[in-house]
Amino acid sequence: MKTHSLAPQLQLTIGVLLFALASSASAEGMFYFGSGIGLENFKARYDKRANTDLFPTLSLSDLVFSDRDGGDGTPYSLNAFTGIRIGLHERGLWFGVQTETVLKSDIVEGRLAGVGKTTGGYEISNLLQQNWTLRTDRDRSLVVRVGTVVSFLGLLDFSPYVVAGLREVEVAFERTLEICGAKLVCQPGEQSTTTTERRTPSLRHMVVGLGIEKFIGEKTSISFEARYSSEDDDSWDESTNDITTPSSLSTDSYDVSLKFSIYL
Repeated sequence: MKTHSLAPQLQLTIGVLLFALASSASAEGMFYFGSGIGLENFKARYDKRANTDLFPTLSLSDLVFSDRDGGDGTPYSLNAFTGIRIGLHERGLWFGVQTETVLKSDIVEGRLAGVGKTTGGYEISNLLQQNWTLRTDRDRSLVVRVGTVVSFLGLLDFSPYVVAGLREVEVAFERTLEICGAKLVCQPGEQSTTTTERRTPSLRHMVVGLGIEKFIGEKTSISFEARYSSEDDDSWDESTNDITTPSSLSTDSYDVSLKFSIYL
């Protein structure tokens, strides 16, 4: 099983960066906080791999059961953030560090339909049917923003910028499956039982994106951002009758958001 422990690194990095920026901040340095609402296309993929020892009568060397699904219901998210922005050049170049927490996100529901596919493209049906859900328990990020101030016809000032950083998502993954005692697949006439299993992995993503910010007055601004969070996975091995079955769970996402900031 692959595990991640990003929280201590995030806390240390946040502390060092904020201390360094605060120490170097001149009159152009500004702390800020705010919140935003976004639309997120959050995808999760659940894979389960079998072998000839698990299904000896099928004579298959590599059988993969796969399901990929997105959030159900209203796919919006709420977030809160705080950071510091430092002016680097009189022409308007600026640099900032921002920490973020997602307050509300969507739930992903899927169904492993029991259709396995070999590496040669051959499909086997009616095996390993499972319902599964994925819920975000904790979602936080540390990002860097770099931008500049642009003046349009001398009347409208705004700041285009790029975003890059790390995102850690702690999820609760539950799956419901039917088993026959110690076996995964029931033979004709055998009675199955239903069981639910739960995992709580932490997934780490790289975040990249683009944004544009417009000040409204001296101390408030609105910004629009588009981001991509790269794919990351949690892998583990399951054992049934001394047979090892590799499984994995992965997530990635695209999102756009509108944010409101207050500068101090």
